[in-house]
Amino acid sequence: MSVEQTRRTMDRYFAALDGGDFARVFVDEVTWITADTGDLVHGRTAVRDFIIALHGQMSDSQVRKFVVSDGAAYLEGDCLDARMVTGDRIAYCVAYDVEGDWISAVRAYGPIAAMTPTAGPVGHSPVRRRSGDSST
Repeated sequence: MSVEQTRRTMDRYFAALDGGDFARVFVDEVTWITADTGDLVHGRTAVRDFIIALHGQMSDSQVRKFVVSDGAAYLEGDCLDARMVTGDRIAYCVAYDVEGDWISAVRAYGPIAAMTPTAGPVGHSPVRRRSGDSST
């Protein structure tokens, strides 16, 4: 896979994030991992819903740096917590694993974990601890 292929896939994802069905860029078994907590979300619909809920808690998001490599992309950014009246900006990094035209995994690093949604529809959380994590 080339850097250009990875860039095209990420361009499709970010374009769809602006109001389209961005989940169409995910493989069926895509995963989201919040590295600081070990929380895992699995599957195209669950990851999409999780990202929508997370973005609903983020305001004034800004990209500091975006880097694309062969089969991976990295976004460094910051935002405000929409639930807070005032507060410091929250810095984060998101890593994407890309396989051809598809994103196969997403990992988030940094204090953004405090903003991640944990309750899914009807009280069923799409968030699970990774297996082997004894903190559950």
